[in-house]
Amino acid sequence: MAELQTNLFVRKQLDQRRALYLGELISDGVEMKDPIEVTDRGGVQNIVVDGRHRKEGYELAGASETKAKVLEFEDEAEMIAYAYRANVGGSLPPTQEDTEHTIMLLLERSEPMKRISERLGLPAGMARKYINSVKSKTSRQKLMKAAAAITDGGLTVAKAAEQYDVEVDKLKEVLSGHKRKHKQGIAEIQRGLTKTYKSLGQKNAALIRSLLEKCEDGDVTERQVREIFAHIEQLQKQSAHSVADWKKRFDSANEKTAKTA
Repeated sequence: MAELQTNLFVRKQLDQRRALYLGELISDGVEMKDPIEVTDRGGVQNIVVDGRHRKEGYELAGASETKAKVLEFEDEAEMIAYAYRANVGGSLPPTQEDTEHTIMLLLERSEPMKRISERLGLPAGMARKYINSVKSKTSRQKLMKAAAAITDGGLTVAKAAEQYDVEVDKLKEVLSGHKRKHKQGIAEIQRGLTKTYKSLGQKNAALIRSLLEKCEDGDVTERQVREIFAHIEQLQKQSAHSVADWKKRFDSANEKTAKTA
Protein backbone atom coordinates (compact mmCIF):
# COMPACT_ATOMS: atom_id res chain seq x y z
CA MET A 1 0.00 0.00 0.00
CA ALA A 2 2.87 2.34 0.80
CA GLU A 3 4.10 2.12 -2.80
CA LEU A 4 0.85 3.44 -4.28
CA GLN A 5 1.13 7.12 -5.24
CA THR A 6 -1.92 9.38 -5.17
CA ASN A 7 -0.90 12.50 -7.07
CA LEU A 8 -3.55 12.22 -9.81
CA PHE A 9 -6.86 13.79 -8.80
CA VAL A 10 -9.86 13.61 -11.14
CA ARG A 11 -12.28 14.10 -8.26
CA LYS A 12 -12.59 17.40 -6.45
CA GLN A 13 -12.57 15.53 -3.17
CA LEU A 14 -12.84 12.05 -1.71
CA ASP A 15 -16.13 10.83 -0.25
CA GLN A 16 -14.93 10.02 3.26
CA ARG A 17 -18.13 8.17 4.13
CA ARG A 18 -17.61 5.82 1.20
CA ALA A 19 -13.95 5.31 2.11
CA LEU A 20 -14.95 4.47 5.69
CA TYR A 21 -17.66 2.08 4.44
CA LEU A 22 -15.15 0.28 2.20
CA GLY A 23 -12.70 0.15 5.10
CA GLU A 24 -15.32 -1.56 7.26
CA LEU A 25 -16.09 -4.09 4.51
CA ILE A 26 -12.39 -4.87 4.04
CA SER A 27 -11.92 -5.23 7.81
CA ASP A 28 -14.79 -7.75 7.83
CA GLY A 29 -13.06 -9.83 5.16
CA VAL A 30 -15.03 -8.69 2.10
CA GLU A 31 -12.84 -8.92 -1.02
CA MET A 32 -12.95 -5.97 -3.41
CA LYS A 33 -14.04 -7.12 -6.87
CA ASP A 34 -11.82 -4.84 -8.98
CA PRO A 35 -8.08 -4.29 -8.46
CA ILE A 36 -6.69 -0.77 -8.05
CA GLU A 37 -5.40 0.46 -11.41
CA VAL A 38 -1.99 2.15 -11.52
CA THR A 39 0.51 3.46 -14.05
CA ASP A 40 4.13 4.64 -14.19
CA ARG A 41 4.83 8.12 -15.51
CA GLY A 42 7.52 10.79 -15.31
CA GLY A 43 9.79 8.63 -13.20
CA VAL A 44 7.01 8.02 -10.65
CA GLN A 45 5.81 4.44 -10.23
CA ASN A 46 2.43 3.09 -9.15
CA ILE A 47 0.37 6.25 -9.67
CA VAL A 48 -3.23 5.37 -8.78
CA VAL A 49 -5.43 5.95 -11.84
CA ASP A 50 -8.62 4.31 -10.55
CA GLY A 51 -9.33 3.14 -7.01
CA ARG A 52 -8.65 6.08 -4.69
CA HIS A 53 -11.58 5.19 -2.40
CA ARG A 54 -10.52 1.54 -2.30
CA LYS A 55 -6.96 2.56 -1.44
CA GLU A 56 -8.27 4.76 1.37
CA GLY A 57 -10.46 1.89 2.55
CA TYR A 58 -7.51 -0.52 2.61
CA GLU A 59 -5.47 1.97 4.63
CA LEU A 60 -8.28 2.57 7.11
CA ALA A 61 -8.57 -1.20 7.51
CA GLY A 62 -4.85 -1.44 8.22
CA ALA A 63 -4.07 -3.50 5.09
CA SER A 64 -0.43 -3.49 4.01
CA GLU A 65 -0.89 -4.80 0.45
CA THR A 66 -3.45 -5.33 -2.30
CA LYS A 67 -3.63 -6.38 -5.94
CA ALA A 68 -3.04 -3.73 -8.60
CA LYS A 69 -3.36 -3.67 -12.38
CA VAL A 70 -0.70 -1.74 -14.31
CA LEU A 71 -1.87 0.37 -17.28
CA GLU A 72 0.01 2.29 -19.98
CA PHE A 73 -0.95 5.63 -21.55
CA GLU A 74 0.42 7.71 -24.40
CA ASP A 75 0.26 10.97 -22.44
CA GLU A 76 -1.10 12.57 -19.27
CA ALA A 77 -4.26 13.77 -20.99
CA GLU A 78 -5.18 10.20 -21.95
CA MET A 79 -4.48 9.06 -18.39
CA ILE A 80 -6.67 11.80 -16.89
CA ALA A 81 -9.52 11.10 -19.31
CA TYR A 82 -9.35 7.37 -18.58
CA ALA A 83 -9.49 8.00 -14.83
CA TYR A 84 -12.56 10.21 -15.31
CA ARG A 85 -14.39 7.74 -17.57
CA ALA A 86 -13.64 4.90 -15.13
CA ASN A 87 -15.92 6.66 -12.64
CA VAL A 88 -18.77 7.37 -15.07
CA GLY A 89 -21.61 4.92 -14.57
CA GLY A 90 -20.01 3.50 -11.45
CA SER A 91 -21.29 3.39 -7.90
CA LEU A 92 -19.97 6.90 -7.31
CA PRO A 93 -20.21 8.81 -10.65
CA PRO A 94 -18.42 12.16 -11.12
CA THR A 95 -20.14 15.25 -9.77
CA GLN A 96 -20.30 18.59 -11.57
CA GLU A 97 -17.31 19.73 -9.52
CA ASP A 98 -15.40 16.57 -10.48
CA THR A 99 -16.10 17.20 -14.17
CA GLU A 100 -14.98 20.82 -13.95
CA HIS A 101 -11.84 19.76 -12.09
CA THR A 102 -10.99 17.16 -14.74
CA ILE A 103 -11.57 19.69 -17.52
CA MET A 104 -9.26 22.13 -15.74
CA LEU A 105 -6.52 19.46 -15.72
CA LEU A 106 -6.98 18.91 -19.45
CA LEU A 107 -6.97 22.64 -20.21
CA GLU A 108 -3.70 22.95 -18.28
CA ARG A 109 -2.32 20.43 -20.76
CA SER A 110 -3.49 22.53 -23.72
CA GLU A 111 -6.24 20.14 -24.81
CA PRO A 112 -8.71 21.82 -27.25
CA MET A 113 -12.46 21.81 -26.62
CA LYS A 114 -13.28 19.19 -29.25
CA ARG A 115 -10.62 16.86 -27.91
CA ILE A 116 -11.84 17.31 -24.32
CA SER A 117 -15.38 16.50 -25.43
CA GLU A 118 -14.20 13.33 -27.18
CA ARG A 119 -11.87 12.19 -24.41
CA LEU A 120 -14.49 12.55 -21.66
CA GLY A 121 -17.44 11.38 -23.74
CA LEU A 122 -19.36 14.63 -23.21
CA PRO A 123 -21.72 16.24 -25.77
CA ALA A 124 -20.11 19.26 -27.45
CA GLY A 125 -22.60 21.73 -25.95
CA MET A 126 -22.09 20.38 -22.43
CA ALA A 127 -18.32 20.39 -22.82
CA ARG A 128 -18.39 24.00 -24.02
CA LYS A 129 -20.48 25.03 -21.00
CA TYR A 130 -18.10 23.34 -18.57
CA ILE A 131 -15.01 24.74 -20.29
CA ASN A 132 -16.34 28.33 -20.19
CA SER A 133 -17.16 27.92 -16.50
CA VAL A 134 -13.69 26.54 -15.73
CA LYS A 135 -11.96 29.33 -17.66
CA SER A 136 -13.95 31.96 -15.76
CA LYS A 137 -13.08 30.43 -12.39
CA THR A 138 -9.44 30.01 -13.38
CA SER A 139 -9.21 33.69 -14.36
CA ARG A 140 -10.63 34.67 -10.99
CA GLN A 141 -8.17 32.43 -9.17
CA LYS A 142 -5.23 33.90 -11.08
CA LEU A 143 -6.38 37.41 -10.18
CA MET A 144 -6.60 36.53 -6.48
CA LYS A 145 -3.16 34.88 -6.53
CA ALA A 146 -1.71 37.92 -8.27
CA ALA A 147 -3.27 40.17 -5.63
CA ALA A 148 -1.82 38.00 -2.85
CA ALA A 149 1.60 38.15 -4.52
CA ILE A 150 1.40 41.95 -4.20
CA THR A 151 0.02 42.21 -0.66
CA ASP A 152 1.96 39.29 0.82
CA GLY A 153 4.86 38.78 -1.57
CA GLY A 154 5.89 42.36 -2.28
CA LEU A 155 5.53 42.23 -6.07
CA THR A 156 4.56 45.32 -8.01
CA VAL A 157 1.23 45.42 -9.83
CA ALA A 158 2.95 45.24 -13.19
CA LYS A 159 5.17 42.31 -12.16
CA ALA A 160 2.29 40.35 -10.61
CA ALA A 161 0.11 40.95 -13.67
CA GLU A 162 2.88 39.65 -15.91
CA GLN A 163 3.70 36.65 -13.73
CA TYR A 164 0.09 35.47 -13.40
CA ASP A 165 -0.98 36.55 -16.91
CA VAL A 166 -3.80 38.88 -15.82
CA GLU A 167 -4.90 42.36 -16.92
CA VAL A 168 -3.50 45.23 -14.84
CA ASP A 169 -6.83 47.06 -14.66
CA LYS A 170 -8.70 43.98 -13.43
CA LEU A 171 -5.97 43.31 -10.90
CA LYS A 172 -6.28 46.83 -9.51
CA GLU A 173 -10.03 46.30 -9.08
CA VAL A 174 -9.51 43.46 -6.61
CA LEU A 175 -6.66 45.08 -4.68
CA SER A 176 -8.52 47.77 -2.72
CA GLY A 177 -9.78 45.59 0.14
CA HIS A 178 -7.83 42.41 -0.57
CA LYS A 179 -5.18 42.72 2.16
CA ARG A 180 -7.64 43.57 4.92
CA LYS A 181 -10.10 40.82 3.97
CA HIS A 182 -7.33 38.26 3.52
CA LYS A 183 -5.84 38.74 6.99
CA GLN A 184 -9.15 39.01 8.80
CA GLY A 185 -10.48 35.95 6.98
CA ILE A 186 -7.54 33.74 8.00
CA ALA A 187 -7.73 34.89 11.62
CA GLU A 188 -11.45 34.16 11.73
CA ILE A 189 -10.94 30.70 10.24
CA GLN A 190 -8.24 29.90 12.80
CA ARG A 191 -10.45 31.05 15.68
CA GLY A 192 -13.34 29.03 14.31
CA LEU A 193 -11.22 25.88 14.01
CA THR A 194 -9.84 26.32 17.52
CA LYS A 195 -13.35 26.75 18.91
CA THR A 196 -14.64 23.71 17.01
CA TYR A 197 -11.81 21.41 18.10
CA LYS A 198 -11.94 22.66 21.69
CA SER A 199 -15.68 22.04 21.83
CA LEU A 200 -15.29 18.56 20.35
CA GLY A 201 -12.47 17.74 22.77
CA GLN A 202 -14.59 18.82 25.72
CA LYS A 203 -17.56 16.74 24.53
CA ASN A 204 -15.36 13.67 24.04
CA ALA A 205 -13.78 14.13 27.46
CA ALA A 206 -17.22 14.40 29.09
CA LEU A 207 -18.40 11.30 27.22
CA ILE A 208 -15.35 9.28 28.26
CA ARG A 209 -15.62 10.37 31.91
CA SER A 210 -19.27 9.31 31.91
CA LEU A 211 -18.42 5.95 30.35
CA LEU A 212 -15.66 5.27 32.88
CA GLU A 213 -18.02 6.07 35.73
CA LYS A 214 -20.68 3.76 34.28
CA CYS A 215 -18.06 1.04 33.87
CA GLU A 216 -17.05 1.40 37.53
CA ASP A 217 -20.73 1.15 38.49
CA GLY A 218 -21.21 -1.92 36.32
CA ASP A 219 -23.66 -0.25 33.91
CA VAL A 220 -21.42 -0.86 30.89
CA THR A 221 -18.78 -3.51 30.28
CA GLU A 222 -15.06 -3.10 29.67
CA ARG A 223 -15.57 -4.43 26.14
CA GLN A 224 -18.17 -1.75 25.40
CA VAL A 225 -15.85 0.99 26.65
CA ARG A 226 -13.04 -0.33 24.46
CA GLU A 227 -15.41 -0.34 21.48
CA ILE A 228 -16.08 3.37 22.06
CA PHE A 229 -12.33 4.09 22.28
CA ALA A 230 -11.78 2.16 19.04
CA HIS A 231 -14.59 4.09 17.34
CA ILE A 232 -13.15 7.46 18.42
CA GLU A 233 -9.70 6.41 17.20
CA GLN A 234 -11.18 5.33 13.87
CA LEU A 235 -12.91 8.70 13.46
CA GLN A 236 -9.68 10.52 14.29
CA LYS A 237 -7.80 8.37 11.78
CA GLN A 238 -10.41 9.14 9.13
CA SER A 239 -10.15 12.87 9.89
CA ALA A 240 -6.35 12.76 9.62
CA HIS A 241 -6.58 10.94 6.29
CA SER A 242 -9.02 13.57 5.03
CA VAL A 243 -6.74 16.47 6.01
CA ALA A 244 -3.73 14.73 4.46
CA ASP A 245 -5.66 14.23 1.22
CA TRP A 246 -6.72 17.89 1.05
CA LYS A 247 -3.12 18.99 1.75
CA LYS A 248 -1.81 16.74 -1.02
CA ARG A 249 -4.37 18.22 -3.43
CA PHE A 250 -3.33 21.75 -2.38
CA ASP A 251 0.36 20.95 -2.84
CA SER A 252 -0.32 19.42 -6.25
CA ALA A 253 -2.31 22.45 -7.41
CA ASN A 254 0.35 24.89 -6.22
CA GLU A 255 3.14 22.91 -7.87
CA LYS A 256 1.30 23.36 -11.18
CA THR A 257 0.92 27.09 -10.50
CA ALA A 258 4.61 27.46 -9.71
CA LYS A 259 5.56 25.72 -12.95
CA THR A 260 3.30 27.91 -15.11
CA ALA A 261 4.05 31.21 -13.32
